[in-house]
Amino acid sequence: MAQSPVWLITGASAGLGLALARYVLTQGHRVVATSRNLSKAGDVVGELEGMGAKWLTLDTGSSDSTIATAMQEAEGMFGQIDIVVNNAAYCVMGSTEDIHAQEVEDQMRVNFLGPLSIIRALLPGMRKRRSGVIVNISSIQGVAPAPANGIYAASKAALEAATDGLRVELEPFGIDVWLVLPGGFRTQFANAGVIIEPSEPYAASDHPVAKRLGFVKQLGAGAAIGDPNRAAQLMFDMVTGQGDTGKLVREKEMLRVFIGSDSWRLANLKVKDAAKTIDSSREMAATTDFQ
Repeated sequence: MAQSPVWLITGASAGLGLALARYVLTQGHRVVATSRNLSKAGDVVGELEGMGAKWLTLDTGSSDSTIATAMQEAEGMFGQIDIVVNNAAYCVMGSTEDIHAQEVEDQMRVNFLGPLSIIRALLPGMRKRRSGVIVNISSIQGVAPAPANGIYAASKAALEAATDGLRVELEPFGIDVWLVLPGGFRTQFANAGVIIEPSEPYAASDHPVAKRLGFVKQLGAGAAIGDPNRAAQLMFDMVTGQGDTGKLVREKEMLRVFIGSDSWRLANLKVKDAAKTIDSSREMAATTDFQ
């Protein structure tokens, strides 16, 4: 009898990662769950272990070699990793001018370079088996950035671009690559972010940065419309091909999966705006060609 698939889910101690780990385990699949600090994960550690998961301490902001060693440990837990979900991330918010270079580097390391290190470490095994699934959790901010979210959005846009390249590169090896773009979900993600208080030019109450930061502070986790548990089921069906979602994403050959009606709405507005710009610039673009 074939053994059930093994998932590696980063950032599994809270939010979407926790919801997904729980759902995957209820479906009889195996899970390697990661957290940056297991001592702060509380009762979640014992809960998932009781459901059959194995935990791995992993900071996606670590060096490439440290992550590679951790992935060797992860593969040894159940013998292999079949599905990797790069979910661990955080958000730094503030004006681009106020966010210093080190904070930018830290954001890119955790949200972009770390996931790439994980993928590189796991690809040899997937290529050898000629099967595997990579799910990169981006954000609608990577498509439609809001004021004060530019640096976070850049880290997610980088992940999105790399995912597009990976998809084409890995298709010949039988490895599927998905990009998931969440909107706002009722998790503690925003509350756990880093807010860089605006300097005087951006602190005016009518400035877009100040407005955005004020909105985020007042919003709270309970005001978002996205349900993490429903998102978890959708992502499971997307990966496994089950249910209406699994059927739809394959029939329509969806390369990006938007979760949350706000995610779809913002993406739709962005596409419409881009279409106008493309249509308007057709003749101008041609003026730079050799005549």
